[in-house]
Amino acid sequence: MCSPDHFAARLRELEADKQRLQAEVDRLTALLEPAEGGGPVATADRHGAQAAHCLPLSILDNMPAMIGYWDTELHNCFCNQAYSTWFGLEPAQITGRHIREVIGEERYQLNLPYIQAALRGEAQSFERAIPSPDGKVVRNALAEYVPDVVDGCVRGFFVQVSDISSVKQAQLNLRANEEKLRGLFELSPLGIALTDMNGRFLEFNEAFRKLCGYDADQLKGLDYWQLTPEKYAAEEARQLDALARSGRYGPYEKEYRRHDGSLVPVRLNGVQVVGADGERYIWSIVEDISESRRIEADRRVAASAFEAQVGIMVTDSEGRIVKVNRALLEASGYAMDELLGQTPRLFKSGRHDAAFYVAMWQSLRQAGVWQGELWDRRKDGEVYPKWVTITAVKGESGETTHFVSTQIDISERKAAEQEIENLAFYDPLTALPNRRLLRDRLQHALAVSVRGQRYGALLFIDLDNFKTLNDTLGHPAGDSLLQEVACRLASCVREGDTVARLGGDEFVVMLEGLAMHLDEAADQAKGVGDKILAALKEPYQLGEHKCHSTSSIGVALFGNQRDSMDEVLKQADMAMYKAKAAGRDALCFFDPAMEASLLKRALLETDLRRALEEKQFLLHYQAQISGADRLTGAEVLLRWQHPVHGMVSPADFIPLAEETRLIVPLGQWVLETACRQLAAWASRLEMAHLTIAVNVSAHQLRLPDFVARVLAVIEQTGANPLRLKLELTESLLVHNVEEVIGKMSELKAAGVGFSLDDFGTGYSSLTYLKRLPLDELKIDQSFVRDVLVDPNDAAIARTVVALARSLGLGVIAEGVETAAQRDFLAASGCHAYQGYFFSRPLPVEQFVTFAEKFAAELEESGS
Repeated sequence: MCSPDHFAARLRELEADKQRLQAEVDRLTALLEPAEGGGPVATADRHGAQAAHCLPLSILDNMPAMIGYWDTELHNCFCNQAYSTWFGLEPAQITGRHIREVIGEERYQLNLPYIQAALRGEAQSFERAIPSPDGKVVRNALAEYVPDVVDGCVRGFFVQVSDISSVKQAQLNLRANEEKLRGLFELSPLGIALTDMNGRFLEFNEAFRKLCGYDADQLKGLDYWQLTPEKYAAEEARQLDALARSGRYGPYEKEYRRHDGSLVPVRLNGVQVVGADGERYIWSIVEDISESRRIEADRRVAASAFEAQVGIMVTDSEGRIVKVNRALLEASGYAMDELLGQTPRLFKSGRHDAAFYVAMWQSLRQAGVWQGELWDRRKDGEVYPKWVTITAVKGESGETTHFVSTQIDISERKAAEQEIENLAFYDPLTALPNRRLLRDRLQHALAVSVRGQRYGALLFIDLDNFKTLNDTLGHPAGDSLLQEVACRLASCVREGDTVARLGGDEFVVMLEGLAMHLDEAADQAKGVGDKILAALKEPYQLGEHKCHSTSSIGVALFGNQRDSMDEVLKQADMAMYKAKAAGRDALCFFDPAMEASLLKRALLETDLRRALEEKQFLLHYQAQISGADRLTGAEVLLRWQHPVHGMVSPADFIPLAEETRLIVPLGQWVLETACRQLAAWASRLEMAHLTIAVNVSAHQLRLPDFVARVLAVIEQTGANPLRLKLELTESLLVHNVEEVIGKMSELKAAGVGFSLDDFGTGYSSLTYLKRLPLDELKIDQSFVRDVLVDPNDAAIARTVVALARSLGLGVIAEGVETAAQRDFLAASGCHAYQGYFFSRPLPVEQFVTFAEKFAAELEESGS
């Protein structure tokens, strides 16, 4: 496409040609104008008498036009040299002859109407192609018959035949140029308009009309200023001044206000011309620059994105660095000239083996993209983690031309994860593992001891009379004592054993890999226990005070397949109380006589199986609230209505169901019931938007057909999968993480949502958290309970919220029981809640009533 400047130049050239040709036509036409007075020329009488108005014959003879005079009898009285020459005669050979004899019968008959009109006193003129008598020459001629009238009588008539071939050719040339100009005008993709000096539109092409958005009649009723927003008044004045000084204006840019009120950016060029009427006009060329503006905006956005806080590096197909942004320079510590031409191997930290990079390049070759966590080295040698996405850029023929990588420094996220892990799994006072981490390690130790056929031991340690010492010397002294106890315990065990603090003055030591025989393992555990009793009996120097403390230790051995984590902890705890009852400063093993509680457990298992067969279970629904006033859904909680014992606590039967794998059919029933409820609510306006969260057991998720089971339930019940949310616990991530991610991804693709329940109480999820297709994290109620009094729980809650935000996940807190807890969580960025402050878990009928009342109160308040 031609540029507007080139187009304007061509327009001016064609306009100049048009004006030059028009001048030529005017000049030639002037030669044909009749002399002032009405006749073409003066006449003369060849027989001697000259009329009073006659011109000298020499002048007539020298005129290029063919001139003759004929009387009323149609005899020639005079002709000039041009007239006679055309017929190949001398003037004297024509004078006196009848016009028929001179021009021939055919031409005479053709001209007779004009002759007769002239004899009646009516002037005639016409254009015709006239061949010479010999037929060799054809002229485009203008013939005029002018009567010679004296005192009202016609005495004869003049004939003037002018050769207008040159005029005709000039007119043809002019018309051709006008057509070229018109074609350029109409077919141009640029808008072209002609205005007078007052800005009124006189002519415009279709491109200009479309650009303005008006139809032709509307546009002709407007003037230039009605299209121009007032904010351009100053610039318009400058352009008009340039037009007055130089005869042209622009190029410059502004906006037109279109018919629909929208603004379109345009670039204008203009030139002033003088018309045939002597008036001045303005030709304007208007280019729609919306697309160029968009491209420029995209370029600026791209440039801005390139200079964003995310590090960006571009390499060629050979891996040589060709471009980096400021963020990457700042993160790496290198200068631009130190990186250009180098390869990313410059950053290698040594943390990844060759197989890691082979897998990376394989992904790039097959999928054109790779992303993952990468550890690189800064210029100063510091190794740091970052999240990297590498994309292959393909050329038109499909070959890779460049690689673009975005790099996010995740050091702070890693630090946050580490902080969460420390707060969640370690005691802040002694730096020992806390109850959560102990349970995780004990779960692992139970499995290892069964596989290895070796016993392990759990030593539950409680300090004697610690409360008295703490109250007497003060909490700082008590804290110092606990820290010293932690150090002494660590010195009494092997490197692979675990020392944990459960809270207060309670400690646990877990011994693994003991003997294969029970008696021998008991002796080994007793040896360690005696060592601990002796170590903790030694005096303590607490500031200025020297004091003594003893301890009571309960020991439980584990190694049988039937041993469970909770049972072992309970056995060790019972044994510790037996040691205290024996007089303190003692060690006792768990007594088999204590197994009466185990019998109760066996009976409970029998009842649980019967309850499943007889459908003694029901679901309660606990509201989930967003903000302060929006009910978004509910979590279903399983309840057991025992026919004899009444309502059985979930804390009693859920662990048992997990251990006996009865949780699989029980969980299936919960899922089916919840989905049927979702389908039923879908037809009720006040309930249709609610989600239902269903807890999923690890045993369920590990079923090979778990995904198929869930999808089948959704299809059979007609539930909307977008309203179903499955809650998983972190313990699911201990084994077969890849399998878990795969199953979650399949269900996520079907619309099912996921929440990570009890977040912060597990151990392995932090490593895989960013890879899980989650929708939200759930802050465990154990953190929420003391969030206002325990700085550690408060810090965990805030950190979980920050981590969820950085991962683009929602976050909900459970166990919210007071307005103060809710307000603290809201101030920390958590705006979704579940707990007794809003509603207890309710049977479905009561929950529906609660939801209806909730909606009514909300509507009444005008929220």
